[in-house]
Amino acid sequence: MAKAQHTSSSSLLPHAPDAEKAVLGAVLRDGGMLHSIADRLKPEHFFRDAHQRIFTSFLELYKEDVSVDIVTVVEQLKKQDIEEKDYLGNAYLVEVTEDCPVTQNIEHYADIVRQNYFMRQVIYTCQDTIKKAQTHQGEAGSFFEDVERTILEISKSRDKKGLISGQTALGDAIEEIQKHISSDGTITGIETGFVELDELIGGWQPSDLIILAARPGMGKTALALNTVFSAMKSGKKVAVFTLEMPYTQLMSRLLSASSKVDSTRLRRGDLSEEEMDRLMEGYRIIKSVEDNIWIDETGSITLMELRSRARRKQKESGLDMICIDYLQLMSGSGSARENSREREISEISMGLKSLAKELNVPIIALSQLNRGPDARPDKRPRMSDLRESGSIEQDADMIFFIYRDEFYNPGSDRTGIAELIAGKNRHGATKTIEL
Repeated sequence: MAKAQHTSSSSLLPHAPDAEKAVLGAVLRDGGMLHSIADRLKPEHFFRDAHQRIFTSFLELYKEDVSVDIVTVVEQLKKQDIEEKDYLGNAYLVEVTEDCPVTQNIEHYADIVRQNYFMRQVIYTCQDTIKKAQTHQGEAGSFFEDVERTILEISKSRDKKGLISGQTALGDAIEEIQKHISSDGTITGIETGFVELDELIGGWQPSDLIILAARPGMGKTALALNTVFSAMKSGKKVAVFTLEMPYTQLMSRLLSASSKVDSTRLRRGDLSEEEMDRLMEGYRIIKSVEDNIWIDETGSITLMELRSRARRKQKESGLDMICIDYLQLMSGSGSARENSREREISEISMGLKSLAKELNVPIIALSQLNRGPDARPDKRPRMSDLRESGSIEQDADMIFFIYRDEFYNPGSDRTGIAELIAGKNRHGATKTIEL
């Protein structure tokens, strides 16, 4: 972002001239030092224009595999038609080289430069926000989303980790394996409430994106809510984003799951005395864990809105699992929508996987299927049936399909049995489980 667009006095903006000179001096004194910072320090991170031009010449030489020193830098600057006054002259290069404290501290100097740059970006964003807020017309929600996206982009660019050492990776992997061993074969993730499914996947695992897909009427929402109920009972905190049904209806479906009272009979209110007793027992169970669930019924919620609310909830009170009903009702960014619906869904699935990894929670996203199964003799779903699939198959860690034979064959001897087909399981086998 160009500084000329902003009114803040240069002296008031966060900057570290000594750290900037130390970085440049360390590289000019020992060109090999550039290797340790070239991947995370950019010319725009420097506050002073002359320093930006000098560091740009460093990177140009680095790309050409030319050793960096005062002579090669001066030649590179000449090649780019940069006058001496624009990089403060050859004497200045000699000065920063001689004034550099310790070349080995270059990474620390670079971090100081970067942190000041990010603080300036926050100031610029706040200045722009004030100007835009004074002239903004229309819905406030889109304005808030733009502001939040800008701040999030600054945060994400600041937090990039880069390469992780083998020592760190090995230690973390062993620690994770030890947790699994100490579990003595029990569930390591969030229990689904279905024994055979838990045995297959070890429960819903942190950072996984799980797609639960089926044709309408197959029971994907019921299955998802059963796993939500199981998570709540085990003390896990769950956020449910219901884009299709109101929150009261979703809670009624949860009551149906907890009381084992048919949801259709519950909706009609046609309950026997025994069912009323079960309903009250189900109510008592949910009442005891009601603080473990939050419901958002925003229709066509955007990826940015969902991410913001999930992050906020995790910071406020913790969050262990997210359930979305359903993926195709979400909205992507304006640019993705303008391209194509498939591009929009791809952006959403990639964003959900990124969010699962960021928050370290499993995200269960329900998905519609196209009409492919209806046109085949074998109606069981396949990967190609994922509606507007885009990158869903690539981004998801697990993809489960639901098939109920009675839906296509009334009077089937498999009435009441649902086949849960594991189409993709990044952590293990793919198989069909009967529920």
